Amino acid sequence: MSPTSPREGTETVAGIGWMARMIDKARLDAQGELAQFDLVYPCPMDRRLLEQLGIDGPAFQQVVLANETDEAIVAELQSRNLLPA
Repeated sequence: MSPTSPREGTETVAGIGWMARMIDKARLDAQGELAQFDLVYPCPMDRRLLEQLGIDGPAFQQVVLANETDEAIVAELQSRNLLPA
């Protein structure tokens, strides 16, 4: 089974644009499957959002890998005071 491409940047998670795409890219990158989509993680847009969140790319990727759903990722980021509850 081939992986699904990352969601569009316009899709939101917790009301934040680009978050859904960045989650997908972080997961695909960790699986070694991002390059087939001719994408990189973290790209400049990812880095901008990561900076706004106050977390770096590797730390965000670890949050993504430790949580299976968008909701769990948001909860983890909220527990770290990186997103409002």
